[in-house]
Amino acid sequence: MKKIKKFLLTIAMTMALGTSAFAASGFEFLLNVPFGLNVGLPTKETKDMFGSDNLTHMGADVGVDAQIGYMISVKEGFGISLLAELGYSFDSYGYGYKTITPEAKASYWQYYHSFKLGLLPKFNIGVGKGAIAIGIGGGAKIPLAGKSKITATIGGVEAKTEVDLKRQDIVDLFSPSVIGYLKVTLDYYLFFTDNIGMNFGLYLGGDFAPKSERIGVNAFDFGLQLGFRFGPKA
Repeated sequence: MKKIKKFLLTIAMTMALGTSAFAASGFEFLLNVPFGLNVGLPTKETKDMFGSDNLTHMGADVGVDAQIGYMISVKEGFGISLLAELGYSFDSYGYGYKTITPEAKASYWQYYHSFKLGLLPKFNIGVGKGAIAIGIGGGAKIPLAGKSKITATIGGVEAKTEVDLKRQDIVDLFSPSVIGYLKVTLDYYLFFTDNIGMNFGLYLGGDFAPKSERIGVNAFDFGLQLGFRFGPKA
C-alpha cells in the first residue's frame, strides 16, 4: 500500500512539475497601432535619370496590425513566439530633385492603402512583472488603392498633377506591384493579469515600394507602436 501511495505521489509531482514547466506556452494575440515616419531613398536608376542632386523627403506610415501565433516556453523567463502578421497599412513615399536651373525643382509622391501579410518571430524575455520582446520579420503589403502626385516648382510657380490609382492600375503601371518590407521590433509588455497586457514598442525597417522600370523610391522606416496583448508571459 505504501509503495502504491509513493508511486502515485511520484506521478502527481511529475505531472505538476511538467505542467509548471510548460505553463508559459500557449496561444498569443496582439493588436497594434504602428505610426511613424520614413526617409525616401531613390533607386540608382532614379538618380541616374534625374541626377544626384536629390531632395530628401520624409513620408509617413500608420496602420493596424494583428499578430497571431503561438509562444513556446524554452525555460523560465524565456520564450519564442512564432507569429503571423496581417492588417491595414497606409504609406507615403516621396523623393525630389533639382534641375539645372536652381529655381526649378520637382517632387514625386506615392500614397498607398495596403493589406499587410507577413511573419514576425519574437524572442521574449521576462522582466519583473512584464516582458521584453525582440522581433525580426518581414512580408508584403498589397496596395489596394493609392495615388501618385507630382509637384513641379519653376520660378516660384507651383503646378501639381495627381492621379488616383486602383489595384489594377498599380498592377499595370508598376513592377513589382507589391511593397516588400523588413522590420525589427522592440516591445515591452506590461501585464495587468497573467495573460493580458499592454504593448509599448519601437520599430525600424525598410520598405521596397512599387517602381516603374526601376524608377522609384525605397524607404527607411522608424516609429512607435501601441497595443494590447493576450498570451502567456515568458
